[in-house]
Amino acid sequence: MGSQGFSTTADLVLVAVSVQPQTEVAHSAGVVTGERQAIRVTRAMETNVPDIYAAGDCVETWHRLLCAPTYLPLGITAHKQGRIAGENAVGGHREFAGTLGTQVVKVFEVVVARTGLRDKEAKEAGFDPLTIESTSWDHKVYYPGAHEIRIRVTGDRETGRLLRAQMVGHYHGEIAKRIDIFATALFHGMRVDELNDLDLSYTPPPE
Repeated sequence: MGSQGFSTTADLVLVAVSVQPQTEVAHSAGVVTGERQAIRVTRAMETNVPDIYAAGDCVETWHRLLCAPTYLPLGITAHKQGRIAGENAVGGHREFAGTLGTQVVKVFEVVVARTGLRDKEAKEAGFDPLTIESTSWDHKVYYPGAHEIRIRVTGDRETGRLLRAQMVGHYHGEIAKRIDIFATALFHGMRVDELNDLDLSYTPPPE
């Protein structure tokens, strides 16, 4: 029952809330903020205030494809940034290589994964995205227990550069590991057709 008197019956209720960086203390200390009031840092995780470093969900993140800062809080990103900030704070010279927004979520037996730019983001960045969707299997269908995997791959029409991949499938299908192939290709700026040349392992039967 909601505050407006609305009521319904459902099998599942999903509540999605946004994330807002809490940077009031940093701002009061003179630290500059940027996207969504996240702390603005260099790729060395330096703020504008000398000897103050910042990392994690409270900071802007350098996007490897956009070549610009964005706000994209992720645990693995925070871990990498923390290591860089700590090393540089004691005299190191490391830089954050950038994020691709690679994410995986499991909902019951379904796993959803993505990496790279959405079409809108790609267009705003000056790319001309083309997205192709296909359906495959997590192993050869002549073996019992095969599950479908839906795959969406986006490339740039002009250069053929890979821009994004999305996958949805059964959790037995190792979706998380499959999306990592696309994330690695994105990290190294590969073209879509170059994915065919990767020397990946092949095993027909399920595990």
